[in-house]
Amino acid sequence: MNATKRNFNALLNGIGNKSSNSLAKGNELLPPPETSSLKKRRIIPSKTSQVAAAYAANSGHKKLASTTTSPNTARYAPWDRVAFLKRLKSFSNLTDWTAKPAQVNEVEWAKRGWVCQKAERVRCCLCNVEILVKLNRKEVDGLEEPVYIAKNIEDSLVEKYAELIINSHAEDCLWRKRGCDDSIFKLPLNNTPLALEGLQSRYKELCLRKDTLPYTFNLQLPTDFDLNQQLSFIPADFLGADEFNKVAFQMALFGWEGHKHERLGNQLTSVSCQACYRVLGLWLFKSAEVNEAGEETERAKLNSLDVVFEHRAYCPWRNSESQNGATTKSGTALLPGWKIMLRVMKNDHHLRYSGERPVTAKPKPMVVNGDLANPVGEDEENADAKSIREDKEKERWARLKRVKSLFDVKGGKKLGTASANR
Repeated sequence: MNATKRNFNALLNGIGNKSSNSLAKGNELLPPPETSSLKKRRIIPSKTSQVAAAYAANSGHKKLASTTTSPNTARYAPWDRVAFLKRLKSFSNLTDWTAKPAQVNEVEWAKRGWVCQKAERVRCCLCNVEILVKLNRKEVDGLEEPVYIAKNIEDSLVEKYAELIINSHAEDCLWRKRGCDDSIFKLPLNNTPLALEGLQSRYKELCLRKDTLPYTFNLQLPTDFDLNQQLSFIPADFLGADEFNKVAFQMALFGWEGHKHERLGNQLTSVSCQACYRVLGLWLFKSAEVNEAGEETERAKLNSLDVVFEHRAYCPWRNSESQNGATTKSGTALLPGWKIMLRVMKNDHHLRYSGERPVTAKPKPMVVNGDLANPVGEDEENADAKSIREDKEKERWARLKRVKSLFDVKGGKKLGTASANR
């Protein structure tokens, strides 16, 4: 009787307790089903795990299948540039991912739905297969040594991992069937208002760092870049009432902006690119000391800040193929992002002035740090304006010809003529 009562009380106490799922059968307490069947139940690996194990066996590298799926990342959208950049950003930490050859670099992994999981490990954001990418290791006298230079990695190993970028996905994973188009990396510079708004935003962020920005002579610019000409293309409302900062403007033109850390916020001593996620410490490029005349008396830690080549090699600000993708017609000259940005400003300037006032009028000169920025010459402006008008006229006639062709019917007769003869 007492034993039965104790069992009954134990059963009552266990109701609602998540840690106890005991079942009563008569006067006997049975252990939870998980406990009783754990030893007898055979664990059958999932389909994803089987695929991962098969590839691991065939390729000779470590591969795991994650057991958790995040609803926020399990999304297949190869057309989504924002999602692509988010995946690419996961590779930006140098302690997690070292440089790889172009064929298997972080862009190629991100295009196929992979994200970096730290320590050279990638994971598919949809099927959750994981791969340990052991490209940057080689055996010397039976011991593994790191390889820091991408060109020293064996070609056969590169080809092998290029295949794994696609074939390592689960059989039913959509990223296995199709990845992002080559144009996914393209900067939205063809939209003039959006391009100018982005330039202004980058410029203002860099102005917040005016005390830590390098000096003008610390910057290394392309040989064909004409600052005075570019200053004459700035819209009237670009600067506002603030004093113009020449260094901030030049860096903004080439895609640099103030760096904002995800947890620590604005970093006033750093700049970054939001396309290739390169981060630069400004103190490395700014001269340690200058005299009252503005001349360098003690050099910076690094010789100069090259506004183009400090971007990663695949960055669309620097790389014309990344900016244009595979959509460019054959024979068309490919331009990197920074050259397109300069062209956008020039075209916008001529369109505004050719439509609002005579093309012979010169824009108002701009004073920059006490220097007069020379505007574009009158002859050059007239020639550019004429060229733009001619292009517009050609485009208009081309549209008219296309519309006219819609009214042609078989046999060479026009609809209007056929109706008149009825």
